[in-house]
Order: sequence, then structure tokens, then C-alpha cells
Amino acid sequence: MVRRIIESDLREQAGSDSYNRFEYQVYWAVYYMIKQIEINSDFYVFCEFHDDIAKMDLSDNPQCAEFFQVKTTTRYKKWKIDHLAKTTKKKSGKGFKNSFLGFIFYNFLNFQDECQKCHFVSNIDVDPKIRLWQSIIEDKKILFEEEEDLYNEIRTYLRKEYEELEENTFNTSFNNFIQNTFIYFGELPLSGYEKVVSGSFFELLKNDNIYTSNSNKILKDIIEEVRKKSKTKIETPISFNTLKQKKGISSEVFNNIKEQIHDIKKDEQVYLIIKNGLKQYDVSEIKIGVIISSLKRHKRKLLDPSNKLYIATNEQLITFIEDILIENYDDVGEFEFIQKYIIKEVINQNESVLEKEIGFNKPLLEGLVYEQIFI
Repeated sequence: MVRRIIESDLREQAGSDSYNRFEYQVYWAVYYMIKQIEINSDFYVFCEFHDDIAKMDLSDNPQCAEFFQVKTTTRYKKWKIDHLAKTTKKKSGKGFKNSFLGFIFYNFLNFQDECQKCHFVSNIDVDPKIRLWQSIIEDKKILFEEEEDLYNEIRTYLRKEYEELEENTFNTSFNNFIQNTFIYFGELPLSGYEKVVSGSFFELLKNDNIYTSNSNKILKDIIEEVRKKSKTKIETPISFNTLKQKKGISSEVFNNIKEQIHDIKKDEQVYLIIKNGLKQYDVSEIKIGVIISSLKRHKRKLLDPSNKLYIATNEQLITFIEDILIENYDDVGEFEFIQKYIIKEVINQNESVLEKEIGFNKPLLEGLVYEQIFI
């Protein structure tokens, strides 16, 4: 368990300098999760927890975490080491704020082996010197052995920033830092990043049977959830279960959406079976069309994870329908009994659901009954 991480005091967060920078961070978090889903990675992501983003395994007992700083700039064309190592005086005039590299170093110092990797992600790329550093560690080579001068240059900056640390403590943390810190362009330009994220999300869904408006609604709900989790304040020590509840978003959210959307194609076969079944009993084409249309709209609403009342009500209705069919097992073989008793009873016993205007109507309730019968 990541005991140090969930028990350590939270550093004071300076916050985004502007609404746009906060939005970039939110969208990048969603973009990162989409990319992780594409490679079938399971995870928990925590927003504004010790860093802009923290990622852990989808486990009740994670052993380590990765941390992400998501930064935007219009000042530079490419990041250089001296940009990342620059410290600034605090507004109070007492002491200084850690540099970007110093902030990352702190994670390795404070969380030790619970800090697996750190990432510095931005809207711009890096210069050749940083790229050299990154290329060496990405190939699992030791920077000190491959480029000693570069190693010492970075070390000098951080040693000055953490001059009070005992030498052995500094060296241990620094060697972890230098081999496990990744700095890169996050694939989202500062202008138009919303469109890039939307395009990636629609590509993830890859389904022609879901309306663009529904896809947009699902994505907006996910983005809003990230905003909400980012702004939620917590105090430590905190249990991992509470941390997940207040700050966490898991890959299961995306996987559930994908599974539901992929089921839409199967639903088309279901609609055809219902349509053919009703035709056998001389139900009019117009009535069949209304029932199928209601079922399709219903399935799309179930894709919206924020519509919790609708989803819970659906589960209650399905249970009610299943129970009444079992109770009348001896008679449900007669379609006339289904129409004159079962459907009537389902509608009468759920008048309160219809009156609440949640989104359920009589054609839909009838369709849900036929769905249970014909499938």
C-alpha cells in the first residue's frame, strides 16, 4: 500500500494561473486516460493530489504511483534545463518556490520507492539537451555513464535547491529522479486542444450507431467529473477508499462506456427479433415503430453515466418485469395474456415512474416487457 503517499501532508498548490490553464490540465487528464484505455491499461487517476495528476494501478492495494505535472507556456518555444530548474521568490519574500525539476525531485525524496515515475507534460517540446537525457533513460541506460557532464549539470541545479539535504539522502533521491523523470510534449497544442481530445474520444468509441450528440454528452460528463474531482479538497492522512471516492477516476468508467456502446450493435439484432415477434401477432407497423424508437432512445440514455436516477429506475423496472413474468409463468405463453394483463400491470404498478417525468413512457415500458419475452 502507498502509505507515505496517502499519509503525507499535501503541499500547498499554487493552482492554475488562469481558467484556460486549468482547463488544459483537465482536458489533458482526459486525453491521457483515453490513450491508456487504447493500450488496455487499467488505472486510477487522482486529480490535484500531491501533483497535478497521480496515477496508480487499478488495485485496492497499489504499491506505487506515477506523478504528472501538466504545464503550459507561451514564453518559450522549447523547454531548456535552465527553464525547468529556475526557482522564484515567494510573494511573502521569505524563501523561494521550488523549480519544476525541484518539485518533481521532492516526490522521489518524500515518497521514496512509492514514487515509480514522474512526468513533466507541456504544450511545447523540449530542446536537444533534454531530448538526449530522455533518449538515454528511455533506453534503460544510465545517464551518469552515458553523459556525465549532462548528469552533473542537472545535479548542480538541484543540489543548490536542496543544499540542506544530507549527501547520501540527496544522491539516492537524485539517482531515482534522473532515471525516472520523463519530460515531453503532451500532444495537445494550447490552441484547439478541446478538438483533439474530442477526436480521440470519438475514435475510441468507434461506433456508427451512437449519435454524435450522445458522444459529446458522454465526453462532457467525463470532463466535468475530472473538473469536480480536481476541485475537491481533502486532508491527509486519508484512507485509500476515501481517496478513490473523492479524487479518483478509474479506467472502469471508460471500459463500461465502451462495452455499452459495443452492445448497441447487438441491440440492433434485438430490435429485429422484437419487430419480427410482434409482426407474428399482427401488431401494427406504426405501433412497432414507436416501441422500437422508444427502446433505442432508452439505450442511448443508459450510456450517460451521470444520469444515475434514470439508470437506477431502469434496473428497478427490469427487476419488476422479471418478477411478474416469473409469477405468471404458466400463462405468459399466451400473447393475449401478455398484452391484456402483464403490460397493463407493469404500467399500472409504475404510474409513479411515469409521473416523475424521468424519461420513461408507456411505449418504453411495453418495449421492455417485449425485450424480456422475445430475447
